[in-house]
Amino acid sequence: MVLDSKYHPLCKEMKITNLMFADDILMFSKGEAGSMMLLLKSFSSFSKSSGLQVSASKSNAYFNGVADDLKRDFLSVSGFKEGKLPFRYLGMPIQTTRLQKKDCQCLVDNICNRIHSYGARKFSYAGRLTVVQHVLNSLHSYWASLFVLPKGVIQKIEATCRNFLWDGSAVFRRNPLVAWDTICRPKKEGGLGLKNQVLWNIAMVGRLVDWIATKKESVWVQWVTVNYLKGVPWQVYTASSYSSWVWRRICKVKDMIASGYSQGVWQVQQAGYTPAGCYEWLRDDRAKVEWHNAVWDSWNLPKHRFMGWLIAHRALHTNSKLKSFGMVVDGLCFLCGQTEETQDHLFFECAYSKRVIAELMDVSGLTLPVSDTLKWCSQSTGIKTKRKVGTAMVLSAMYQIWQQRNKSRIEHMVIKPISIALLISDDMKRRIKERDKSKLNSQELDWLGRLKFM
Repeated sequence: MVLDSKYHPLCKEMKITNLMFADDILMFSKGEAGSMMLLLKSFSSFSKSSGLQVSASKSNAYFNGVADDLKRDFLSVSGFKEGKLPFRYLGMPIQTTRLQKKDCQCLVDNICNRIHSYGARKFSYAGRLTVVQHVLNSLHSYWASLFVLPKGVIQKIEATCRNFLWDGSAVFRRNPLVAWDTICRPKKEGGLGLKNQVLWNIAMVGRLVDWIATKKESVWVQWVTVNYLKGVPWQVYTASSYSSWVWRRICKVKDMIASGYSQGVWQVQQAGYTPAGCYEWLRDDRAKVEWHNAVWDSWNLPKHRFMGWLIAHRALHTNSKLKSFGMVVDGLCFLCGQTEETQDHLFFECAYSKRVIAELMDVSGLTLPVSDTLKWCSQSTGIKTKRKVGTAMVLSAMYQIWQQRNKSRIEHMVIKPISIALLISDDMKRRIKERDKSKLNSQELDWLGRLKFM
């Protein structure tokens, strides 16, 4: 917290120009000895009324422009130690120089340590995606809300998340199946819903810009208004070259999002500025893909959704693709051994895959597609639940076919198509039992009751 003598009554009483304190840190400049003693008396009064005590052995005082004799007197009476810049508070670097990659290395190390703490190589792609979304990205959000991070740091964070997603490791050992730019699109646009960290950093720092634009009741806003703006309207203000690097970055972000404001009010959303809204505004919109609802439907298991997403992007390393890379010689299908293994052949034309679908239709009583699977899943009409069940079964079958293809490649064996059909059927039964039946209408409930494998 920052206190300024022009606004805070405690600072006015003690005649302290600037005061900054939080838990175990005390920082002030150009004060008088009496003011410092009054500050200690205030701490003493607070301790008596609250029962809380200042731990002098764990507290540091930081001085600026204070005479040496005053420093000694204050440190002697308070028992505090004199701190030296730079230092860290709540893990954040507090320093006067520009933030560099080495200053953020602890953030990158923390992310890498989290990765190594998981049995990540045993996770499916869907499991790793969940870790990236809810753990790794959240670790640097606090940093991103305070600083415009160096590009090298953001690139390192994105590279770590990318390597973890595709190989379960922080170290690059495997080429990604899909470009990171595509992954950072929303799911409706063909991505995985991860955030572009450069744009997210801008949107988070933009909240500080909005505080100044809306004159939020904040000591920090009051301080920059007096010491930086000095009566100049925020919309036309330009930071001088003598300003701190943090302030210059904030002003740069202000220029980036300036067109989103009108008369000092954020116009993109009626509810006011939010980092999420600003991020969407900064992002380049792409056309929606027709298959996103089918792939990401809640009836599908997470690992089946991810497989469907890979298939939609034609990203699987089939033998045909491996042959083009020079990694195999003939490129024949591992399941039938008769035709070149392209993605279309593997899932729609291979004799083994056709047999799996035929057995699944016989077990379930449903009519399932043997080609253009994702198009069928997206455009199929009729009972809504019927379409969802059919889509879930098709994606499950495609997942199992790919698993058998890999098993054939490594172990030179596969299981019978009827066994796969029964496995998918049993799995579908469990999912239907787990669904909330209150959200289904009578027609859907009647159809589920007539299912052949129910």
